[in-house]
Amino acid sequence: MSMLRTGSIIILFIALLSFSCGGKKIEPNQSAEALYQTAMTELKKKDGFPYIFRGTDYDQVFKLLKEIQLRDTYSPYATLAELRTADAYFKKEEYTQAAIEYEQFLKNHPAHSETPYATYRLALSHYMQKRSPDRDPTNTREALKWLSFFVDKYPDSPLVGEAEKKIARCRKILAEREMYIGRFYEKRKNHKAAAERFKVVVNDYSNTNRLEEALFLLGESYLNAGEMELAKEALQRVVHEFPNAKYHNKASDLLSEIEKKGKKEAKKI
Repeated sequence: MSMLRTGSIIILFIALLSFSCGGKKIEPNQSAEALYQTAMTELKKKDGFPYIFRGTDYDQVFKLLKEIQLRDTYSPYATLAELRTADAYFKKEEYTQAAIEYEQFLKNHPAHSETPYATYRLALSHYMQKRSPDRDPTNTREALKWLSFFVDKYPDSPLVGEAEKKIARCRKILAEREMYIGRFYEKRKNHKAAAERFKVVVNDYSNTNRLEEALFLLGESYLNAGEMELAKEALQRVVHEFPNAKYHNKASDLLSEIEKKGKKEAKKI
């Protein structure tokens, strides 16, 4: 390819990029409805590669929505512009800012017809930022809080099924986090701190698949800490509630060990 042809392609690319990023001029006589519809048409475009040919012009969307709010502050379209600003951030995958915008919309318009939608999207904004069990749990907890609120507040919503699946996923992550920290403490012989973490799983996340393991490790931690009665209570639950599961035999062995220790202590007295 000649240098001249290469240079022409680069110039064309820069020109197209400038054209695509420039946005369209907003006419002063356009109504709030017209501005809103223009913004929605742009927002509904599918993003893809190459971006400059067929992506959403987010700068233009934000400009239009802001213009509506400035021109027609008290119109229904100004209220909708607040919500669509959050949608634009969400579509752009800027979930932190999307969450801020959705929450602000809920504070400003608690009785609006779009409140259920905004609540779910707020939850989803946090859900999209959830981390692995060994990372910061803030967004996972916020997602769980808002998803639970959504299910309780809008039980007839068609989104409840999806919300419940996400709730289960958040609870699983948070349970695994407590288990992760509990094991960390146990490895460092901090048995009481470990027990406190395993107890959180038993008390708060009993409907996850971590209950049996949490009960066993709780009993083991209590045993290592010298809390025999508490250890027995936890281990007996494993034996009775999980008769055919992974930790049943291990729990039985520890209970036998506790019983032997008890008999030895009794003989000394």
